[in-house]
Amino acid sequence: MWRLQKIALLTVLVFVLGVLGFTATTLAQDDRFELIKTVYHVYVDGENIGLVNEKSVVEDIKSDIQKKAEDRFKDVQLTVNENVQYVPERIFNPEVNHISIKQKLEDRLTIGVQGVKLSFGGNTLGYFKNKEEAQKVLRDIKLEYTDKKTLDRLEKEDSDEKEEDTKKEDKVLSVSFDQKENLEPVKVRVDELTEPEDALSRFEKGTFEKKKYEVEKDDTIESIVKKFDLNQEKLYELNPKLNKEDKLKQGQELIVLAYEPYAQVIVKERLTKEYVIDHETDVKEDDSLLKGKTKVKQKGKDGKKSVQYAITKTNGKVTEEKVLDEKILSEPVKEIKLKGTKEIPSQGTGSFHWPTVGGKVTSHKGQRWGRDHKGIDIAGPSNRSVLAADNGKVVSAGFTTGGYGNKIVINHNNGFKTIYAHLASISVSPGETVKKGQKIGVMGSTGNSTGVHLHFELYKNGALQNPLNYVSQ
Repeated sequence: MWRLQKIALLTVLVFVLGVLGFTATTLAQDDRFELIKTVYHVYVDGENIGLVNEKSVVEDIKSDIQKKAEDRFKDVQLTVNENVQYVPERIFNPEVNHISIKQKLEDRLTIGVQGVKLSFGGNTLGYFKNKEEAQKVLRDIKLEYTDKKTLDRLEKEDSDEKEEDTKKEDKVLSVSFDQKENLEPVKVRVDELTEPEDALSRFEKGTFEKKKYEVEKDDTIESIVKKFDLNQEKLYELNPKLNKEDKLKQGQELIVLAYEPYAQVIVKERLTKEYVIDHETDVKEDDSLLKGKTKVKQKGKDGKKSVQYAITKTNGKVTEEKVLDEKILSEPVKEIKLKGTKEIPSQGTGSFHWPTVGGKVTSHKGQRWGRDHKGIDIAGPSNRSVLAADNGKVVSAGFTTGGYGNKIVINHNNGFKTIYAHLASISVSPGETVKKGQKIGVMGSTGNSTGVHLHFELYKNGALQNPLNYVSQ
């Protein structure tokens, strides 16, 4: 107000002098009018801190302050944080104190960065010294979910003129955020700058926001504050109607603080997977094959197919999978099995098979070493398989006492019974029906035996017979 009053008085004075007849030359020759000078009121963030006779006085002080800071921040575009304004005025014989102004400016002015604010949907992730650093943070976030080579290719494709995608090969199609990323030029104090590593960690953790939580059956105040990493005082502050004496009720709504993502990284890709096509098995009955036996007529083989998908991943997890194409790489081959239906008669034919594969009789039935030798001994076969002499049912099979060792007894259900002794191993079980000539064990030397051989006995209607009267090679 006082400044306006001065200007008004000066105007009146000039007018009066003109009326009294003073000429312009007279005024110019009056030394008092040479004392009227233009000065500048200096305002810092709206507060008047004094007068200067030239704007350059303040600008030089600002420049000196910035230069001192540049010694510490060589790669950062620095600026003065405060808003400095000038209001000019013509004053009679003004008094200015540049030393005082300089001291006030050095005390008031602070140095900041003409930086960049990076935000997602209104949530600020951080402040960075330039656009390049902010863009590198965005790139590093994406590299958590893809590789450098892929990201380089996508960035090049974005800068080049896109060609029609006709090859349809497997590849990552895009890497983006589900929230729009905003890069906004801002003035920021140096101590407010965000380290890129801290920004990555902050992005992964998310922003702390209020949200509603519905109390579950076994919830307590202690379990809720632990679940949301709060303290009890903060929980009560967020819920002023919640009394410490009250018990929580299931379904009750509380306000809590929880981490919400700034944004989610969306990766879209084409990906082909190969799958095995299981072959089918067809079982056919065969009356030429003994019952209980099977035979592979045609070996089965699994096939292969490839399926190409359009896959969407959100923060590394598959959230959508759509089939684009499916191809059969190789057809499966059906396996054909023959299942025997031919019954093995449990009654013998009465005609006997030689019980070994070759060999010769080394001991006959009759007296031997003062004792009755009940059967014949066969040794020296071309292989040691022991064969059933005729159709029949296994009565017993296993190790026995009395010198026989491993022994098999077969009832041929026609009055005949045969015994096979001193076996190294047995391949049939009691109750099993065997076929004439079927392998039932391996020749050995168990029990009272002087060497590898088969002891073979034959009975008719319970009476011991000489086997050589019924079998021959």
